[in-house]
Amino acid sequence: MGDEYMALDALPGGDQSVLQALPEALRECLSRAARVILIANNPAITAADFAALNIGADDIVVSFNHCIKATLLNEQSVNVFVHGYNAPDAYFFGLPGNADVQRLVDRAGERCFTMLVGCAAPMCPLPRVAMYWDRIPLPPLWNYPVDRPGGKRYVGPSTGFNTLVLFDWLRGHVGYTYQLMTLGFSNEAGKLWSGHAWDYERDWLQRSNVIVVPLQPRRWWQKLFKRK
Repeated sequence: MGDEYMALDALPGGDQSVLQALPEALRECLSRAARVILIANNPAITAADFAALNIGADDIVVSFNHCIKATLLNEQSVNVFVHGYNAPDAYFFGLPGNADVQRLVDRAGERCFTMLVGCAAPMCPLPRVAMYWDRIPLPPLWNYPVDRPGGKRYVGPSTGFNTLVLFDWLRGHVGYTYQLMTLGFSNEAGKLWSGHAWDYERDWLQRSNVIVVPLQPRRWWQKLFKRK
């Protein structure tokens, strides 16, 4: 795995297989994919941003937690819905999926997958569902900052960063040839929750060979509306 120097028993989940946790059907989709596109829960993303990507049947689109841009997804692509675990309250963010996600699953269930990140207790295998323990044993995740100024600890990688590192590792170690892209992974809207080490995640993304897709320029009337 290229992480033999890591103490794999130091954190829960260190002995899990990064590849085998994925359903075989999803692995097959990844082997054929032209692009894997991660869509942030960023309010600034618009239909024009999706249209510019020209998403098709050879693309895999990855959404997170509450999937606030579900209305923009389409059934032609493969869709992966990733949900992070909230340990204090023992639930996965965004489950059950919202009405737009459910409609997409009802129409194209064979092209939809779920990924659960941070599982804290044994769960029965489910078809089309990938399950990862906390923490996924990949160096950028294993070495994630813990302490910060002021003494309060970071809770760990964001759901998006877990997924980004995972798909980046897969194409480097399994032989997948897809392009890895992100949309809306920026500070272009909203306020970032302080529980994650955003500077660490941003620095990793900037140094990677992941394609960061800029959002479409806003028209003058959109900017005016935002200021009100």
